[in-house]
Amino acid sequence: MSAPKIIGAVILSIILFIALCFFSVAVTVKVTALNSSYVTSLVEDMPVSEILDEAGKQADSADSPQLDIIKGIIDNDEATIKERIIMLINDIYDYLNSKSDDIDIARILGDTVLDSDFMTSLVEGSDLKPLLEEFIADLIADKGLPSGSSLDEYIENIAADIEPWAKEQAGIVIPPAFDYVLGNSDTFSVSVSLDELKDALEENLKQSFLSSPPQKYQGLSQAELGQTFDALFEQYSGEIPPSYTFDEKLFTNQDGTSMAIDATELEQALRDCREGIGIFNIAFIALIILILLLIAGIILIYRDIRWSALNLGVVSFIFGAGLMVFYFTSLWMIRDFLAHQDIAFNSVIQDWLISISGKPLLPILIMSICFAATGIALLVTCFFYRRRQRLDELPVYCE
Repeated sequence: MSAPKIIGAVILSIILFIALCFFSVAVTVKVTALNSSYVTSLVEDMPVSEILDEAGKQADSADSPQLDIIKGIIDNDEATIKERIIMLINDIYDYLNSKSDDIDIARILGDTVLDSDFMTSLVEGSDLKPLLEEFIADLIADKGLPSGSSLDEYIENIAADIEPWAKEQAGIVIPPAFDYVLGNSDTFSVSVSLDELKDALEENLKQSFLSSPPQKYQGLSQAELGQTFDALFEQYSGEIPPSYTFDEKLFTNQDGTSMAIDATELEQALRDCREGIGIFNIAFIALIILILLLIAGIILIYRDIRWSALNLGVVSFIFGAGLMVFYFTSLWMIRDFLAHQDIAFNSVIQDWLISISGKPLLPILIMSICFAATGIALLVTCFFYRRRQRLDELPVYCE
């Protein structure tokens, strides 16, 4: 074989090897980051309850009531919540992958995770008493409301009494609040009457006051204690307004910016991503065509099955073996990094990340096995074809 042909075959082989490297990266991206099934599988496999359990062990006592409510919601409706998140992911990916022509982010969010009916049902099924107990204790201390020396039991009673009222008010506030957050409404203002809260406070605090009066009132009769409580409660409860108004301030950050979703900005970002993915898909197809042309070029240079199989077999086997080394090296490095990384906020997340670290690299492992096996098959073909060719060249003796 002439030197120019050898040089040409070597150059094409090097370009083919580089193209295969880009191809492996592109395939990995397509079956992971650009694949809604892969992303939703991560959502399905995420151990949310275990993560919250671990967070509860590490949480500050001030954050415990909020965390207990979240954990209760997850324990009751984890599958439903994940289903809503998966619906959101699938709708977004359908647009990004050009399966749908347009996207309305406000509608998609309103139909999935920010559906007011769905959120109201989550609140109705949750246990709000721990959060209400904390709120009531702070309210009593802040307003200086009269109470007995043994107050904890009565705080629990107040929380139990007003929990249905709190859930009812949440059902009133959530729909207009979500409309404002989603940009369906320019304003948000809902007033909630606090009469039921004040009635529950007065009734239970009076019982507490009468059953275990403060030390300076212990010599009074029950009638005198009742009159004293009524006067004190009327004096201090006046600071509690008859109603509370939820408005845009609820969704205003400390820097004055609004937490309302800018659908226009998000939709533009998704359009840009969609265009980028379209260019990526075109480049992916062009890369496949380039690889096929390179293979055809090598075959045309040799015009011989044995040499073509040898060349392509070597390239395929080296690429597959290198890819396999890259897979195991990357997997070890990622798991070692995660194992030694101090993910202080939650060890369960750390264990979960380690357990799924091989999933994004799985396409690389599959491709490495396929290319290595293809290389071995081509090399075996070259060997047997060469042996057969030698046998065909042996002289045949006839008597």
